[in-house]
Amino acid sequence: MRQMEWTRITQNWNQAAARLKRRFPLVEGAELSAAPPQVEEVARHVADRHDLTLAEARREVEDLLFPQRLPEQIQRPAG
Repeated sequence: MRQMEWTRITQNWNQAAARLKRRFPLVEGAELSAAPPQVEEVARHVADRHDLTLAEARREVEDLLFPQRLPEQIQRPAG
């Protein structure tokens, strides 16, 4: 993930935190009151509270916060 994308998310942190809380209800509001410097901190918190591996939590958090990063359709050359 590029730093620019994370910067954009942190600039709208209240919206991002609300989305995280809806998706991961066991997340502590105090832990998300301010935007962390890196998405890994969010993933660690989600993993701890929801019994996920760090890799699972990171994937879930990134899919939630960065929906434009979802896989694009593969275009194959004709022939």
